[in-house]
Amino acid sequence: MSTNKTKKLPILEDIRGAKYPLKSQLAIGGQGVVYTTELPQVLIKGFTNKDEIAKKRWHSHIEWLIRQDIADLKLARPLVLLKEPRMGYVMELMDGLVPLRSLLDSYIEATDSISEENQTPHIQNYLDQGGLRRRIRILCQLARTINQLHSRGMLYGDISPDNIFVSDDPNYSETWLIDCDNISFESHSGLTVHTPDYGASEVVRGEAMLSSLTDCWSFAVIAYQLLTHNHPLKGDLVNDGEPEIEDEALRGEHPWINDPDDPDNECCANLPIQLIEESKLPHLFQQTFGTGKNMPLERPSMAEWLEALTEIDEHLFVCHNCGGHSLLPLDNSDLDDISCSFCDFAVDEQLVQFEEFIFLSDKEKQETYPELDGNKIVTGRKVCLQPGDKKELKRLLPSFSYDKIPSDPIQLEYSDSCLMVIPVEPLHISRGNEHIQEFSKKIRLKADNRGKSNEPYCIHLGNPQDTHIFWEFRW
Repeated sequence: MSTNKTKKLPILEDIRGAKYPLKSQLAIGGQGVVYTTELPQVLIKGFTNKDEIAKKRWHSHIEWLIRQDIADLKLARPLVLLKEPRMGYVMELMDGLVPLRSLLDSYIEATDSISEENQTPHIQNYLDQGGLRRRIRILCQLARTINQLHSRGMLYGDISPDNIFVSDDPNYSETWLIDCDNISFESHSGLTVHTPDYGASEVVRGEAMLSSLTDCWSFAVIAYQLLTHNHPLKGDLVNDGEPEIEDEALRGEHPWINDPDDPDNECCANLPIQLIEESKLPHLFQQTFGTGKNMPLERPSMAEWLEALTEIDEHLFVCHNCGGHSLLPLDNSDLDDISCSFCDFAVDEQLVQFEEFIFLSDKEKQETYPELDGNKIVTGRKVCLQPGDKKELKRLLPSFSYDKIPSDPIQLEYSDSCLMVIPVEPLHISRGNEHIQEFSKKIRLKADNRGKSNEPYCIHLGNPQDTHIFWEFRW
């Protein structure tokens, strides 16, 4: 009789003398392995390449990375190197996170038993994993982190579902990047390492190094995969063809699956893009996988992705029948005509919709918009609230304001009993033909008073006499 003994993992020591008892292997890649430790939220990354030149180069790079000012980003960054001869470093990562890959894999497992007559399993799995809202918020956090790196002249390098960690609870969307070894200044990258399926076509072809443009490509692939559960380059042509066709597709030699001009590689198993059609995302995907496939400079920046994703999060509403999240149509203000994208259930009657407008001063209207009927310009932005929601009416321009402005001027809290409008700075409010009044304290609108007047409220940001933004809503 033979017995299998579990190999006891060693206790490692860093260059400062602190010790770390290893607990279990968390992840493994081509040149490294990540372990959990007996210490809460502390991980060890080991470098496994045996080449002496590669080891020296890696060691020097990690020393440089430890000195960089990136502590405010959601990165499991290197904190301290291990004591030689060990090659590795210590990093911290909050508990309760799992690789994004596990979310994608669980969806694939749920679809194995689907028949043409019954599409319920994959839709239910999509909803059980947090639905559209959780996916959008995961992508928002990921886009913000990469955008912050790019704004500092850095690139991440090898973005894939294996090095993105998210909350294991579908009710949360905490998102961190864990493998920081390839972070570098863009001008000193010199790297071509990439995870299969996620490398930009020019990198796969061996024609370019990693850059912020290749980060944008990898992000777009992950975003499309997370939202639709299909790879944007792997349609029916690839999935039903020989292996070399897949290689050609990843090199950018075939159309992407939603190419409007070439349907040869369309995908019949794709989750409907209609889930996000009331947004800028379809255009950004086309920019990336259409014109940007072989012209990297045409790809959207991470700031553009961040802005588009934030706008989606603002006008998602939850269905009280199936629990799914759908997008509020931007061109339809009649809530009676809106229903859930998953089960066609009517929209929540308690939903409150805020619409953004630009008010033009009389002088600017005469000088710039003389043909305009009135002083009001529709921006197209909408924010919806349901009981239990807390939101801010965000300033979206410029895009980098997400990282610079700690709090936006209007905060909203909606409960079954009232809607609270909370100004962070003094603002002005009006209703119908009423006089515009300044307010600096909370305004509490009781649920019992809702619907007693058809006149909308207007919240003005800035001097009401000058050109300014205002938000309109009915109560």
